[in-house]
Amino acid sequence: MKYVVYVGHHKAFSGLRLGVRLAQNLAWNGNEVVLAGTKGKLPDYTGLRTIEFTAAATAKKLAEMLKKEGAEKVLSLTSLPICEAAVLNKIPFVYCEPENFKEEKAVKNKKTILKKAQKVVVLAQTGKPLDKKTYGANAVRVSNPAVWVEHLNHHRPDCFKKENNILAFGKLTKTGGFDVLLKAWARLAVLHPSWHLTIVGDGPSKTSLKKLIEKNNLFSSTEIIPAASDLYNLMSCADIYVSPAREEEALSELLDAMASKLPVVASRVKGAEALVKHGVNGLLVGVDDEKNLADSLDQLMVDWGKRVGLAVEASHLRERYPFEAFMAFFEQD
Repeated sequence: MKYVVYVGHHKAFSGLRLGVRLAQNLAWNGNEVVLAGTKGKLPDYTGLRTIEFTAAATAKKLAEMLKKEGAEKVLSLTSLPICEAAVLNKIPFVYCEPENFKEEKAVKNKKTILKKAQKVVVLAQTGKPLDKKTYGANAVRVSNPAVWVEHLNHHRPDCFKKENNILAFGKLTKTGGFDVLLKAWARLAVLHPSWHLTIVGDGPSKTSLKKLIEKNNLFSSTEIIPAASDLYNLMSCADIYVSPAREEEALSELLDAMASKLPVVASRVKGAEALVKHGVNGLLVGVDDEKNLADSLDQLMVDWGKRVGLAVEASHLRERYPFEAFMAFFEQD
């Protein structure tokens, strides 16, 4: 079957994380797959053929693309125009969005479009009954699935310049907590010369974070790389994952790191405590607690057995949040 998987991008949510893995899995299963999305937003490391459109692309323009591609099924991650295009071409489609998601620009005919969906997959955000009036009779609620990769110790990415590597991901803003991470890292880098810290992200705090790196002479042990980098390749080769957020941020990636059998250190923010059981499958530290963050990282850096034990327990999250169950909703006829 020929699929077009369209990933929408919004300020509050990007369909890229789930859409890319969904498209890759479909291709691995022998389907012909095209990954489509907003111009400049699609990564170049997926191994998939891609088609890009401007953010203002109309349903009519997208419908022309579907016809040209000979699409047999459309899978949409938070993009309603591609769903409308599928309706125009009478192509079956499945739509997915987080529960209570709000578009940046309201779509007046959203309910009408979703009524025609083969399935509407809603990523659970609340414990309340699913609002079928909004999503339609074909709507199902699922837990946010874990995107995981096998943990490897070879073919390290270029940014992993040393033997052992700590990985962090998130928006480079004040709420990301990366300033606290760098201050904690300044305590540790000199004590552990074989370790390296890689921060993946973009944002307004990037300049101030680079100044912190300079101030603490962390050039040889620290690197900041763009959010568009292949996070899952980095996860497959990392040794520790750290989430220093001051607020609930990048927790999907925390879930993915744990499911990928990485030992994690995370600040106690909403969501992280639901995933991390302190001392069992990861370590939790107080928000802005620089000393505890440094001590927790140090503990994992020196204790390989502790890392392995936490990582094995963390990997069980892939059973609690299986991607295969999520994918099944998109493959069903």
